[in-house]
Amino acid sequence: MVLYRKYRPQNLEELTGQTAVKIALSSAIKAGKLAHAYLFCGPKGTGKTSTARILAKIVNCQASNPPCGQCESCLAITAGTSLDVVEMDAASNRGIEDIRSLRENIKLAPSNAKKKVYIIDEVHMLTGDAFNALLKTLEEPPEHVLFILATTEVQKIPATIMSRIQRLDFKPASTDEVISALRKVVEGEKITIEETALLDLAKKAQGSFRDGIKYLDQLSALGKIDSSIVEQQLGSSSAEVRIKLLNSIATKDSSQALQLLNSVLESGLNPKEFNISLLDTLRYLLYIQQNLGTQLVKSEVSEEEFTQLTKLAADFSTEQLIEVLNNFQTSLEQARFATIASLPLEVAIVQSCLVKVEQSIPKTEKLEVSKDTDKVDTAENELEAVSQNGMNKTDLAVEIAEETPVQKDKVASDDIKKIQDKWAYILETVRQYNFSLEALLRTSQLSECNEKNVVIEVPYSFHQRIIEAPKSRELLESVFGDILGRKVKVATELGKRQVKREELANVEIAADDEIVRIAAEIFNNDGVN
Repeated sequence: MVLYRKYRPQNLEELTGQTAVKIALSSAIKAGKLAHAYLFCGPKGTGKTSTARILAKIVNCQASNPPCGQCESCLAITAGTSLDVVEMDAASNRGIEDIRSLRENIKLAPSNAKKKVYIIDEVHMLTGDAFNALLKTLEEPPEHVLFILATTEVQKIPATIMSRIQRLDFKPASTDEVISALRKVVEGEKITIEETALLDLAKKAQGSFRDGIKYLDQLSALGKIDSSIVEQQLGSSSAEVRIKLLNSIATKDSSQALQLLNSVLESGLNPKEFNISLLDTLRYLLYIQQNLGTQLVKSEVSEEEFTQLTKLAADFSTEQLIEVLNNFQTSLEQARFATIASLPLEVAIVQSCLVKVEQSIPKTEKLEVSKDTDKVDTAENELEAVSQNGMNKTDLAVEIAEETPVQKDKVASDDIKKIQDKWAYILETVRQYNFSLEALLRTSQLSECNEKNVVIEVPYSFHQRIIEAPKSRELLESVFGDILGRKVKVATELGKRQVKREELANVEIAADDEIVRIAAEIFNNDGVN
């Protein structure tokens, strides 16, 4: 038997963590006020199904202090042979016919137990019709039936179902709680493992008891388990390597950082896994900088690692650290589309080595011509005077524009910052549906973002018509809406930046190009602007 099943908790006292769930169920049992239907929701491996089985034992135990674990009913439920405890996987039994069959069966009285218990796992996978069929049953179930629904995606459960059941939330386990669960297995199976390796396993489990015990089971046949074995077998990077790489970024040594990355990936570690572990370490640094290291970091790492992290946190300013975090978050998002798996990580490392505290926001800030009245008046006078002498007015206008000072607006709204941070993701997403639109966006920039509109500044009206075409607008509004968390409209405006001679020349050439003229006619344009 696999270890996570062998060491599954058999009563509420053995359930590690989930204090709020244990208190709620224990109080209801003592008061004799158990609900007819429960929803257990939370991340995978946090004890939802185990708790459902424990509750099935409690309501059917023949002893005075349930669950005894020794009576016929408890033994049958533990062995999975009880006819009155039915476990369904909604991922494979998700249709309306499956639920109709269930509705017919619940009319039958229990064969041996006091109650028939239906445990429906991953209930969010049911179809809409299946949920509707289940609705009436949940509202008025027979007295001899108890429903326990479990899900990892509670947001997908219809409100009509939620209103008819009691919800209990299972939290991800802390590192200490996972270590506690692992120690029980280690002692029971007499596994030899170093404390540092136990900590690595607990962190690798990411809040899941089941995953932690599963990893331990996988490594138990290898003899004594240390951190190097955990790293080799499970593909986790050591804290020492991550700290060394981030230290290279702090000292702007991109060459050393890339070499470290290359050695890590050559050892077989997945780039995505390494990216996530780097983000986790950067998160620790952020906590330490905000004076939360003792509360939120120290219990998650070894003493030596905490000392190293504290020292590393002092090498970054908060601004730098946030930029580096954003770079690696962007890298993780871009990994889905990368043809070379390690490339987003490599770019993030180089970008992070270039970060400066006073770094200005690129690409999306709007340029404005200086409002210096004297200089503008002087420029206009010079233009008029030269024009009277027969000189080309356009040439002089370009020269004056090149000399006119410009400044960037350094204050960006929170919404603009959100879009800026996700700009690479926006381009990659748009590219999947419209390659040409993505190319146009690369020559455009964000001009304004308010409660209802996102305004994009484009260089020419031809770009404006492409972006404002219904399909393009719909795609962009969907992408921006996902990022901002609300519906927005996309609008465009022609750019106000200075025009350079070579751009004027390119426009003149384009105006003479037959293909461009045809395109302009299609968009009801007399020429290229």
